[in-house]
Amino acid sequence: MKFFNTVAAFLSLTLAFSASAHISLTQSAPAHEAMLMQSPEQLSLTFSGEVRLAKVTLSDSKGQPVDFNFKPSAKPNDQFSWSLPNLKAGNYTAKWIVLGGDGHKMTGTLNFMVGGHSAHANMEQSTSHSQHNH
Repeated sequence: MKFFNTVAAFLSLTLAFSASAHISLTQSAPAHEAMLMQSPEQLSLTFSGEVRLAKVTLSDSKGQPVDFNFKPSAKPNDQFSWSLPNLKAGNYTAKWIVLGGDGHKMTGTLNFMVGGHSAHANMEQSTSHSQHNH
């Protein structure tokens, strides 16, 4: 009986780890590589499962940070949203770091553009993908 309890515990831990390791960003607003005619009112991130948000930064094309009162999440959730200040025309990059239920660290980047024709040319040169750090 002890053997079966050990196997059952191992399988449940393996399944829990496997599920949290496959959590990903499923939706964002603005969307990755969105071309917006006006400044977005919010930055929203939606994940495929609950995570703790460790860090989110937003910067312009010169690397200057945009303050939007980010605070790390104490409780796991799958949706996060922040009000944004009025953004000037240009390219923006949001970077995020989340922790899965098992402490698995995941990072990602999304780019978007606000108005202006010259910003579009710079946006086409910049692409990024989410990644997992094991």
